[in-house]
Amino acid sequence: MQCHSVSTFEEWRSVARPLLLKGIKPTAVVWNDRTHRGSNAQLALSNLNSDTEISNDESEKLPVGSVRIPNALMQVLETIAHFRDSARWDLMYRLTYRAALENDRLLEDEADSDVSKALLMERAVRRDCHKMHAFVRFREVAGIGCEKFYFAWFVPEHLVLRRASSFFMKRFTNMSWTIATPDGAAVWDQVKLRFIDTINAASQPLADSQEALWRTYYRSICNVARINPAAMSKEMPQRYWRHLPEAAEIGSIVREGRSNFDARHSDAGTQAFSAAKAVQRALARLPGESTGPHACRRCDLWRHATQVVLGEGPADARIMLVGEQPGDEEDLRGVPFVGPAGFVLNSAIAAAGLNRKNLFITNAVKHFKWKPRGKRRIHSKPGIAEISACNVWLAEEIAAIRPEVIVALGVSALRALSGHADKIQSSRLVELRHSGGTRVLATYHPSAILRAEGDLGVAMRRDLIADLVTAKELVIGLRRVT
Repeated sequence: MQCHSVSTFEEWRSVARPLLLKGIKPTAVVWNDRTHRGSNAQLALSNLNSDTEISNDESEKLPVGSVRIPNALMQVLETIAHFRDSARWDLMYRLTYRAALENDRLLEDEADSDVSKALLMERAVRRDCHKMHAFVRFREVAGIGCEKFYFAWFVPEHLVLRRASSFFMKRFTNMSWTIATPDGAAVWDQVKLRFIDTINAASQPLADSQEALWRTYYRSICNVARINPAAMSKEMPQRYWRHLPEAAEIGSIVREGRSNFDARHSDAGTQAFSAAKAVQRALARLPGESTGPHACRRCDLWRHATQVVLGEGPADARIMLVGEQPGDEEDLRGVPFVGPAGFVLNSAIAAAGLNRKNLFITNAVKHFKWKPRGKRRIHSKPGIAEISACNVWLAEEIAAIRPEVIVALGVSALRALSGHADKIQSSRLVELRHSGGTRVLATYHPSAILRAEGDLGVAMRRDLIADLVTAKELVIGLRRVT
């Protein structure tokens, strides 16, 4: 068994080439992913040119000597190398081996499980690049001397910074700019494109002198009559809005447009046209300028968090999982349970015979509470006041989803849902209810399982799976909801 660690397509290619020439089977190779987020080092924006250059040339194809790799497959491999999943390297080698030594037309078989997975990953990466091209917004910051310098912060879903940066290099050739992400930063000095460790999110400029002008321009060119709020929220998810200056204008533009439409189409003595119910629902889902969780100031956690992290899942989910609060990874990506605890939870969900896509997953507290330790942000347990302050948003999610069973992951979630604050070990044996009447099951938080050692961690994971199985059996009727 051979073990190789890689972090880029170039590294994977240099390792895969000799393995393929020797005919090493995919089952004989273990691929470790060295991809990691940047160091979050606090870098001065005026000193970015001190870092070493990293080439952005990814045009070279893999020469494999006596074996031939279809060019279409090579393009797919180069693309999915940017997919945020450590299993991608193994899939890439398996596809290459099969296409080179077994079936050179493998990519045409979209029913093949490996091909199907690769094509889905390819589309996800291309879509994420498109989102980055569309939603990056530069802000002017102080440069050296009279030179203007521009900065943008973006949080992609996948590792697309290097792939997407060439677009900005060609489009803004005569500007000096930096695009920072949690995975690293791209720096263009009008001569070379370099990649460096990521800049701390707290160092990003929140506005510039041209922002008011841009918002005014956006309002003037926006065609209100053609706005479809539901489609807009789908194509421009609200997790991107935090870094879009024009996002602050969207709610008022839509509402003013509706008002102007009513005024133009109403006769004296008659009531204005009423919006269709679908439009009314879509407008109601738009975050208000001074209301909603995105603008919540009920406690001080918002001051140090990157963004609010709301629940995720279908609106008709029968089971809701409630954790404590977002972690570092969730705070950066705006999605619950995508960090180390998320991997533990996903594994337990699968072991319980459930599908995460069918569950609504959220947290009792919507902002990340942390304390610094060197360059790292370490989780800090939310207090009772913070849990209580955020309970209004959790109650709204429960009222909207109306789950049949709620699973409380940890003591903080259990306190928020039922007021019960005993240890999980004893709470698992007690019948609990949410104030709205929904059955609540208490179980261990995945991060507690990560911290546990030896047999204790194994036992806690077994209990978590058993509690998720109980939730499943309750909703399908194998157990009676008392």
